[in-house]
Amino acid sequence: MKTFTLYVSLMLMSVATFAQTTWTVDNRPGTTAQFSSVQAAHDAAQPGDFIYIHPSPNSYGTLSIKKEIHLRGIGHNPELANGEHAIMGSISISRNATEATSSSNSSISGLDIGVINDGNEAAFTNILIQNNRINNLNFYQAYNYIVQGNVFNSTSGYSVYFNTPSHANNIISHNIFNIISNPGPTTAVFNGLVASDTVTNNLLVMSSNGATNTFFNSCNNPTVNNNMFILGTAAVVSSINLNNSNINFQNCLTFDYGGQTVATLSGTNNLNNTNPQFIDVGTPANPTFAYTHNYKLATGSPAIDAGSDGDDLGIFGQGFLFQMKGYPFDLPYPTQINITNAIVEAGGSLEVNFKAEANVEN
Repeated sequence: MKTFTLYVSLMLMSVATFAQTTWTVDNRPGTTAQFSSVQAAHDAAQPGDFIYIHPSPNSYGTLSIKKEIHLRGIGHNPELANGEHAIMGSISISRNATEATSSSNSSISGLDIGVINDGNEAAFTNILIQNNRINNLNFYQAYNYIVQGNVFNSTSGYSVYFNTPSHANNIISHNIFNIISNPGPTTAVFNGLVASDTVTNNLLVMSSNGATNTFFNSCNNPTVNNNMFILGTAAVVSSINLNNSNINFQNCLTFDYGGQTVATLSGTNNLNNTNPQFIDVGTPANPTFAYTHNYKLATGSPAIDAGSDGDDLGIFGQGFLFQMKGYPFDLPYPTQINITNAIVEAGGSLEVNFKAEANVEN
């Protein structure tokens, strides 16, 4: 990991160059942030502005996005801040009174979010959802979305749910999907994918009872390649279940740590019933996601260079720098703050050095 030292003025400039204005939000008592409410910061911002949401033990509640806005948190499992991070109950992608697609081109990164949804108000485009911890996504008219580098801990029926076929060209890549519950008659990772959607280089871990679980529900031939489907002893499925779906798997891997044989995937160049040989998957019989695990491939793993593009399978393929701590890629992460002149005369300058790490690898 690259490390560099910079003065506070330079650090603020590095953030500000990404937008017209950077707004700060902190709902803890006694802070000096500009806002205590994310919605209030959004309403004050201009299209294209950034909103930096400080870590807090308190949820920031809900947000309705009605303009191009860029939300940034510290990460969903940061090293500093006593482990606190920015939590949002829900984020709704909406429209304003005069422009139907006003929220297009927005981005969301470094947050812990219950649900991100839209209300079927308009066809939104080019939304980036990256490096967050999320329960589930619920969309209607989504076009050219990128859902990337996230950790899904789904406690609802679905992780990514498209309500209608009125969407296209969405990329779901390099995410960890942790299926941890079975709340209803059907639990699925994906619902309603269409042929122009792409699901690539994801790690899907199912360790809950899989009697009614399915990975794909009502999906119509999306591109599905370079993914890993991992099962545990509690996941009593013997195949990668498809419910009313047509899937052609390419260069995907399946493995059941409980010793069950997974049915052969339809498609070509798949590694069926093949141990991916992660560096550390925790207790193999219960491979549910944990931040302490290391999902990089050990030397000799059959998943190395086994992708459709000649690169590795899984979340680190295609050179993607998956962030287990959820740091946004476009912000440096401070690791030390040193005050070099603790005593300052009236009207003098306080000299502060930051030590920060560029988010280029774990």
